[in-house]
Amino acid sequence: MAPVAGDNSGNVAKGPGGSSAHAITKLMRVAESHLAMLVASNPTKLSDAAHRYREKRSRHPPPGFDKWFAYAKAKDALVPETFFDQIYHDLGPFWGIPVNDVQRSVRGFGPKVTVRGGVVDSDVKGSYERVNGLMAMLEELRKEGVEVPDINLPLNVNDEIAMLVPWETMETAVEFARTFMPPPQDVVGTFTALEDDGIEEGTFDPEWLDDRMHHKAGRPYLGLRPLWSLVKPACPPNSATAQGDLMADIWQPEGHTKVEHSVAALLPLKLPANSSEGYVANWTVASDICERPELQGLYGNFVAPKSMSVTQKLFPLFSASKISGSNEILLPTFSSFNTSTTASRLPWNETETKLHWRGSASGGTFSKLSWRRMHRHRFASMLNATHVEIAEAMLHVGNETAVGLGYAGNFRLLPANAYHLDTQKGARMAEWVSGWADVGFTDLQCDEPGEDGTCPYTDEFFSVKEEPGDVKGQYKYAAVLDGTAGDDGGEFVQRLVEGRVVLRASVYKQWFDARLVPWLHFVPLDNTFVDLYGIMEYFLGTGVPSSPQTFAHAHVELEKHEHHFQTPHWDEEAEKVDGGEEDHEKHGRRSVDVQEVQSGSGNGHDAQAQRIAEAGQQWAHQVLRRDDILIYTYRLLLEYRRVVDAKRHTMGWVGDLFVEGERRALGGDERSNHGTTS
Repeated sequence: MAPVAGDNSGNVAKGPGGSSAHAITKLMRVAESHLAMLVASNPTKLSDAAHRYREKRSRHPPPGFDKWFAYAKAKDALVPETFFDQIYHDLGPFWGIPVNDVQRSVRGFGPKVTVRGGVVDSDVKGSYERVNGLMAMLEELRKEGVEVPDINLPLNVNDEIAMLVPWETMETAVEFARTFMPPPQDVVGTFTALEDDGIEEGTFDPEWLDDRMHHKAGRPYLGLRPLWSLVKPACPPNSATAQGDLMADIWQPEGHTKVEHSVAALLPLKLPANSSEGYVANWTVASDICERPELQGLYGNFVAPKSMSVTQKLFPLFSASKISGSNEILLPTFSSFNTSTTASRLPWNETETKLHWRGSASGGTFSKLSWRRMHRHRFASMLNATHVEIAEAMLHVGNETAVGLGYAGNFRLLPANAYHLDTQKGARMAEWVSGWADVGFTDLQCDEPGEDGTCPYTDEFFSVKEEPGDVKGQYKYAAVLDGTAGDDGGEFVQRLVEGRVVLRASVYKQWFDARLVPWLHFVPLDNTFVDLYGIMEYFLGTGVPSSPQTFAHAHVELEKHEHHFQTPHWDEEAEKVDGGEEDHEKHGRRSVDVQEVQSGSGNGHDAQAQRIAEAGQQWAHQVLRRDDILIYTYRLLLEYRRVVDAKRHTMGWVGDLFVEGERRALGGDERSNHGTTS
């Protein structure tokens, strides 16, 4: 894989601050270096893998580690220890909780999936999709000869997050979680039989909390409970979310919202914090909601989740959804397991230079008062040329609250042009966007739907956009956005496999996050999408279409009111550079030449885009296969089975630490499960 050496356009790419290299170019260079280190850390021998494990985890590997490694190598898998960091983040606190307490909660919780003597079962078999999916993955492991240990797996069967334990509780557990590395001769190499753990069957009440506050005695209903009221105490006390306000007023059905909590007040006016000149520099930080308190009013799943059932108790709970601050054990989903990693792909030069996205108007349950807070609606507005046209005009209004707002009032162009976008100069952005954006809703979900499936309060701004046939690999760019929860149905992996440049925005963690390198395998987006135009201008350039293709409002014709919206100042010199001075307006609508945009502008970075598309596709074929999901799940099962075992502190695999003389001296003691060394 050739490194990104710089621009292949013949121009010097400059970042927003005017530096010699554009921030994205620099981020791509860093990404190349990171991948090289990741690949170099891949162990080729069992002894090497065990050494790296002890070095990173300060424990012996779990029992069965040798068989797990053999299974992975038989699948020709890459297994750098970093790939499994999420497992240790999720399981770490349970080392600090008395094992009997952990076992009691697991025994008393339902629903769960169980394995006994290789037989996979569940107390709710056939009742939940997630239960059936986990059982199918465990059956697949069993069919491939894996000795799945006897185990109990409590499962979150809902789409949404389910566990937000107060930070102080988690911190105490982590402080008590000591690491142990007993001498090899003292290590127990097999799991304790579940029937011998001395724990009696019982019940466990997680005390689920929904979106309504109830009094335990007396009046049953005390008001609404915002999800953010549980997120806030789960964040570190010095974080922006913990120290920030709880915007409980945005949950009020009557709409009595403070001005400072309005959509317009929460939309960004400057470059995101912790970014590299406005672009995501660290995916973990960018998706950390504990540092983004404004998302409680700008992200659908926090404004009004589809459903809400959350516990503040800490116990092992496997889940498909997890955010920063939540405490579930992240598990690969069956939908991702079923995602095909084979796809035909057109040659790069035969694909259309467009950004494609289709999706449901979901991401939360919205109403007439809250829909402007939905992130999917914001994304669709930002890529609707008519909405952008209004935002351009609003850049020069005197009202500071409304400056730069789009037609629907749910996004804003930065008034100071902090990204130094050439396309924002001279009121040319609407034409530019219309030439490459192919974005639309597949349905208009609504709490008050019309008879024909429309939504009365969003119909003015959006309409359903049909999918233009089979578009797999047809477009160069694709976007993947959060829907109702963390499980995207395998969409992200599928888009990578198709060989597209995938723009990804998410507040959710995924099992594969440690495997992918942003700016090399995909393009990370800020969760407000404030960087969207800067990213697309970097890749596409600033070419503005000139020959006619009319764009208009997505649903109704928008009349242009010059006395309300004055055209921003026209930069004649900039227009001369871009090759035209004519204002292509006709009857309040602007014209688009799609071909000019598709052919690319001389100051774009098509070669860099192609690099990301090809690298993402190749890497997905290497580390995001069905086999890789099974390898991750297998490793997770071994680690989890140990942390809930009464002998966990003396349990492990140490076969690589014994030489023949030590084996003879120990008399071939089977309890250490020595195995063979590499």
